[in-house]
Amino acid sequence: MSEAASKTEAGIGPRTIEEIAGLLAPLSIFARLDPPTLAAVAASCGFGSFRAGEVLMRQGEISTFAAVIVTGEVDIFADTPAGPVNIATVGPPHLVGELGVLADMPRSATVIARGAVSILRIERAALMAVVAGNPSIGVAIIGELGQLIYGMNRSFASLTYAANALGRDEYDPQMLAELARQPGEVANVARAFASMAAELEAKKRRRDEMQAAATIQNSILPRPLAREGSLAAIDLHAEMHPAREIGGDFYDYLPLDGDRLAITVADVSGKGIPAALFMAVSRTVLRIGERGDDMGADMAAANRLLSLDNAASMFVTAFHGVLDLESGALRYCNAGHNPPYLLRANGGQELLKATGLPFGVDADMPYRIDQTRLEPGDTLFLFSDGITEAFNPAGEEFGNERLEAALAAVRGTDAASLVKAILAATTDFAAGAEQSDDITLMALVYRG
Repeated sequence: MSEAASKTEAGIGPRTIEEIAGLLAPLSIFARLDPPTLAAVAASCGFGSFRAGEVLMRQGEISTFAAVIVTGEVDIFADTPAGPVNIATVGPPHLVGELGVLADMPRSATVIARGAVSILRIERAALMAVVAGNPSIGVAIIGELGQLIYGMNRSFASLTYAANALGRDEYDPQMLAELARQPGEVANVARAFASMAAELEAKKRRRDEMQAAATIQNSILPRPLAREGSLAAIDLHAEMHPAREIGGDFYDYLPLDGDRLAITVADVSGKGIPAALFMAVSRTVLRIGERGDDMGADMAAANRLLSLDNAASMFVTAFHGVLDLESGALRYCNAGHNPPYLLRANGGQELLKATGLPFGVDADMPYRIDQTRLEPGDTLFLFSDGITEAFNPAGEEFGNERLEAALAAVRGTDAASLVKAILAATTDFAAGAEQSDDITLMALVYRG
């Protein structure tokens, strides 16, 4: 209901001038009026009622009256770009819209009945008629409003100072402690601001912690290999791009004795902090377990360790291989991971398919070890499902066919160029859609 549609409340019944004056007397803007003058103002007032959810006053509408809450409670909201903000909830004998009795101004807030509400309406036109016959009433009311505005200006100055301090990361809750202890709506605003500031500071702390965690996670990833000695036989490049600040994907490569190189690309179930923790454990387990003399036993041992005390029922898909840098022989275990592509220099293509279930599913699962051989010019491309399961705004999946087409377009390039090209193809396909999963890629070109 708009303010023009409010109605006389039959349930209140007739009120005497003395009773209405008694409702006005505690209000600050009428505090200086003597009894006869107050009675003259009371005679110009009327009553109205509103049901739950009805609007007494709407922000932006031109004001024509003020209202004294007689029964019930109202919520006062201010519209902001982020939506309505609840400034205060007030009940009897609170006065709302007091500027409306003196100024032809838009309302600065919206007032909505929480339940059944009855009000005493102080109409501007009627009050101005009383003031015209007794100018001292206007002087007294303006004086009280001036005091109110003075107090509000000081209060909003404190709020502005606190807001600026918050923006500089110099906010102290004590800045608004005194203001929050005062009665009235401004104190409610101060308390709401203090609560908001505390929430923003908590979010900032969490963001800083996540950034620190991301830095730690990036430090776990191996540094680029020096292309010297036996490592000159390969060109290797890898990247990991989490969907959030931190993720559950990882890649690893580790030179071993006897001119061998261990490589891993893995994807932990889930996202965020739990996945990142399990990722760190998985990476450590696989590194410690790599001895190279019996890869099947090593992978079974890693699986047992990741399955024990796994209360969260997490698992990790992983492709783990050991490449003989001299001969090109590659022994590998694919624990439920996306099959890597082996792009042959002669134009052929092979998939290194799964040899067992993901780690962490069944503690007693054995793992088969397969073997292939890389010839000079061959490229091994490993990736996580964040590539094939990238979506565009229409909900279409990038998929294996688009990936194979993108790989075909960059055959014969160096490892870094291949990784960048696949990332670019995925990004172009997504067309701004939010990244739904962690993305990890590794390309290894065997020079021989």
